[in-house]
Amino acid sequence: MTSPLLGLSTLIVEQHRKLFEMRNQYRIFDQSGDVAGTVEQVDQSSFAVFARFGTNLDVALPMSLEISDGAATPVLRMDKPWFTWRFTVSKSDGTQVGSISKQFRVGKARFTIHDSIGTEIGEVRAENWRAKDFVVTDQAGSEIARTSKKWRGLATEMFTDADTYVVNIQPHVSEPMRSLALATTLAVDVILKQKDA
Repeated sequence: MTSPLLGLSTLIVEQHRKLFEMRNQYRIFDQSGDVAGTVEQVDQSSFAVFARFGTNLDVALPMSLEISDGAATPVLRMDKPWFTWRFTVSKSDGTQVGSISKQFRVGKARFTIHDSIGTEIGEVRAENWRAKDFVVTDQAGSEIARTSKKWRGLATEMFTDADTYVVNIQPHVSEPMRSLALATTLAVDVILKQKDA
């Protein structure tokens, strides 16, 4: 049974405001502004906490994010190993959904989306140099989702890493792309936006 969270066509993903961010946390709202889910960084080592406080090497650190629905039931898990630009996405029971990997390239950022057996099934393309807006396409290049970064006010933008994204997923999109479309927003935020000056 698919979680109601993954059936939403519009999601607002809002990162918690923190002056010193030692652990990634987000809230997910539906189109009406009701809380539809949360994202919590889990299994963080003491070394990773120390490294985040003392360096700007967030992208090199391992990271696990747990996505839960509004009833606090885990729905998805995202895992990034050491020194990679890749997240593996799994269901709460451990079944792999797919993966999202940043491409090494010059120019506007791009990510490749693979299914659970490693077949390329889509791509994430930044629409501008700052990767504030990006589109998720399927294997044929058709748009299936769009994510836009929203302004959160001068103080938040200047003094924190907290970002807000509006994610629009087309209603006809099915699994695994629905889950991966949501996961791409978090992957982009962690890999491109942490310590973003």
